[in-house]
Amino acid sequence: MRARRWLTLVKVLVSNATIMTFSMREKMLIDEGFVFSDNGRIAVIGSGEPPEELRYPELLLTGKERLIMPGFSSAFTNLSLYLLRYKEDVPDLSSNIEYLRKISRVDMYFLAAMAFAEMISRGVTTALVVDIYLDEVARAAHDLSFNVVLAPPINCGLEEFAPETELRLLLSRWHEKVEGIRAGIAACNEVDQKILSLAREHKLRIFQLGGSVSEYEGVEVVFVNPSKGSGSNVVRWGPQLSVWRPEEGLGVGVRPSYDMRDVVRETSHKTFKHPIDALYSAIVRNPILIGFSDIGPLEKDLKTNLLMLNASEPPGWPLPKNLGGVTKAVVEGNLRIETVILDDEILVDGGETMTIGSDLINKAKKRLANLVKE
Repeated sequence: MRARRWLTLVKVLVSNATIMTFSMREKMLIDEGFVFSDNGRIAVIGSGEPPEELRYPELLLTGKERLIMPGFSSAFTNLSLYLLRYKEDVPDLSSNIEYLRKISRVDMYFLAAMAFAEMISRGVTTALVVDIYLDEVARAAHDLSFNVVLAPPINCGLEEFAPETELRLLLSRWHEKVEGIRAGIAACNEVDQKILSLAREHKLRIFQLGGSVSEYEGVEVVFVNPSKGSGSNVVRWGPQLSVWRPEEGLGVGVRPSYDMRDVVRETSHKTFKHPIDALYSAIVRNPILIGFSDIGPLEKDLKTNLLMLNASEPPGWPLPKNLGGVTKAVVEGNLRIETVILDDEILVDGGETMTIGSDLINKAKKRLANLVKE
């Protein structure tokens, strides 16, 4: 189980809030309602005032002039390239081998910590990461209380980084041993028999990068930016956001902002699809695609994964009362994220990320300074 380092809570009540649930079992939009979480799970969601037996939690948050919604997920993310995110050309792992060679395992820990810190501050709580040195990424995710699926890229021209050794480390130290950290396998363009055998042996999900959408027997395969095909097992990011369809997932990949709201906004603008469809993908579809079936909407018995956005003043004020207006406020309005709760831990409080301190940020900046200069 995950070691609890930060402020952990058993019972949390948010009252008098506007709630956007994204649930098929609950009302999609509750104008004035409450959310009650118990032991890291959503216990009750309702309209109006909470019943008497719920009114004495360990943490009571007033939701007045606040919007409550689920946290976001990125279904494809690179962290080693975080320092290159402002390049004009979209960077990728295989075209930046010389840069990757300069990164040590310690560097990778700090790169992951900095990227996770940004994502948490922007309401992203769960991600698929395809990268090098994923054992260090797992340690950073654990330290910052971030949920990850970690998939070493096995046939992607990165053999010098020993992805199969990295997979063995993940399986021996993290996968199904530490809460919120899971392993997968990434493959480029096609999935060969060796990868299929590994996936079947360890019951892992495969993430195929590029290539055509295909069928593979006995394994779950998710296709990231495929060259051909579409469907409910496809994830789009960066250059393929313009061809996204509502049944597909969305990822940060590498971009100037590791904020899924920016991904949703860009996707909606490029595809002319309704932003509620892209939001649903970033909140509900993505966790399912990467393998977190107990995270997603605000729904009874699912893991608590909750954002509180401030609408008491501009840019959030006044918060609309209808679903279309609230959706536009989330996607276009740049509402300030005030609180993030995942499981039974507060990750963001009063706009401040609690799981990373200034000491770690300063150590990371000092450690990564040479990489920044180069």
